Amino acid sequence: MIDIKDNKDCCGCNACGDICPKDAITFKTDIEGFWYPEINHDLCVDCGLCEKICPILNYADNIKRYNAPRVFAAYTKDEKIRIDSTSGGIHSMLALAMYKQNAYIGGAVYNDDHTVSQIVDPNPERLSEIRSSKYLQSNATGVYKEIKRLLKDGQKVFFCGCPCQIHALYNVIGNKEYDNLITCDFICRGVNSPKVFTKYIDMLERKFRAEATEIKFKAKRWGWHNFSMRVNFSNGKEYYKDRWHDMFFIGYLQSGNFARPSCYSCKFKGFPQKADITLADFWGIEKIDPAMDQDKGTSLVMVNSNKGLALFDLIKDNIVSKEYSMDDAKAGNPAIDSSLIPVSDNRRDFFEALDKYPFEQVAKNFFPIPTYRRRIKSKIKQILRYVKQMMRIIRHNGLSLSAWRKNLYYNFLCRKICSNVLMPIRLSKYVLIQMDKNTNIEIRKKLILGKNQVKASKMETRIWLEEDSDITIHDTFTVYAGSYIRITKGSHLILHGGFINENVQIICGSTIEIGRECTIGRDVVIRSYDGHTILDKDYQISEPIKIGNHVWIGQGATILKGVTVGDGAIIAAGAIVTKDVPADTIVGGAPAKIIKRNIYWQI
Repeated sequence: MIDIKDNKDCCGCNACGDICPKDAITFKTDIEGFWYPEINHDLCVDCGLCEKICPILNYADNIKRYNAPRVFAAYTKDEKIRIDSTSGGIHSMLALAMYKQNAYIGGAVYNDDHTVSQIVDPNPERLSEIRSSKYLQSNATGVYKEIKRLLKDGQKVFFCGCPCQIHALYNVIGNKEYDNLITCDFICRGVNSPKVFTKYIDMLERKFRAEATEIKFKAKRWGWHNFSMRVNFSNGKEYYKDRWHDMFFIGYLQSGNFARPSCYSCKFKGFPQKADITLADFWGIEKIDPAMDQDKGTSLVMVNSNKGLALFDLIKDNIVSKEYSMDDAKAGNPAIDSSLIPVSDNRRDFFEALDKYPFEQVAKNFFPIPTYRRRIKSKIKQILRYVKQMMRIIRHNGLSLSAWRKNLYYNFLCRKICSNVLMPIRLSKYVLIQMDKNTNIEIRKKLILGKNQVKASKMETRIWLEEDSDITIHDTFTVYAGSYIRITKGSHLILHGGFINENVQIICGSTIEIGRECTIGRDVVIRSYDGHTILDKDYQISEPIKIGNHVWIGQGATILKGVTVGDGAIIAAGAIVTKDVPADTIVGGAPAKIIKRNIYWQI
């Protein structure tokens, strides 16, 4: 049976209560306002189901997802939905597409007492309730059981919840895929205490002398970037303050006291996620692609499965979207990989004070509104971060005048380097670049050339673009020392982010495209161009090579023209690849053959 010895070992998903065949599990709320399972030993038959479906104890291993998600920035063309949504309104568009298929939609809604619960309902009129983030822990009691029943009855379900709730759902339904279930989660910064929030609303209701009738986290009257709290009251009055002056936002974003204990060591970070689609705000999109930011909300959409991609494709005509890299997503969303960090050691004192004093007094004592002095300190920290970045460049180039001259030329003077990024290319003095007539290198993030593993090494790195050829760098790409890249006349090399190790050769005829998050070992040869012609009517001197996302190519492997390598594949060391490689397989040998299927790997 479930036995919680430390509060951080329970995420409060409520799944154990749903699975119990004897209704022996109820949930008791502690001083912080979070619920934990309580066992009625008179009813419990010690069947072990509660432990089996607990997402903390058991990972949903049978639910396979892309090793690396496809990443999009997107927003709906429906201006009303976009403004009313937390981000770009993509969840609402997905839900509307599912309503057209007579699906049940699951999500979080406010209760009459301003707490939050999960529901699953086929009525489109409830979408406005489900829309927008609530930033509180939602009670999911009964929802997993209901979804399991709906799936067995053949009903379609689109369910959105926290990552821990998605894991719990899959465990409850038997750790298996259902064709009629699509799941959606979000980048979670931690779920906050319902007790804290209801105390906060009590304060506002006293101040405005009326009941709160509508609550909107991240209202956009003053813009998406300057998001605000809006609360409307039964007497027609309205509360509206931005995140710098609203007491709940200040406490949530700065104090670290509000979140559930398990959120400080979250078990559900990183990728692949279990949901078919993961949503978030695409913070930082204005730096990557200003055209995608009108300060009205832009969603970060991470597609994790074929089902998720099929649903996302259904709404393409009703949204504006562009594809980016995982590094772009992580830049503004550290919560993708990192748990919430507590910033105070007075948590117990805070919750004890909350039982004794009004919220405004507790807030004043524990997380006062930031002063100008604190804002100045924040600016100084930001300047220091920029200084550290410059120091890295200095350490890379040292005092070499040759290296500095090359960096200045290719970053600021060379018209064949196209980029909107400040200093997009970084190279050592042992890098040689030859760019013939009508050639271009387009860099959308960073290109690092000639990186040494041994600092004193003088290995030469060579790049040759023949006439009318191009290189496009979609994300940060590193070329280690000793490598040779040749783009033949009229050809195009496309790199989506990752690296090639030392002494790699890329000889590009026609097109070579290398996907996101690929790791390419030493002495690898990728060649889509033969160099000499065979006198045969069907012979082609070059054919495209396409390497998918998250591919691992071992030392000394060779990939020849006309080959497509599927996502997540592994090419064994020394392999010679002459035919297509399916996704998620290991191939090896000369010529390469399939060694094993359905493999998954991580860096």
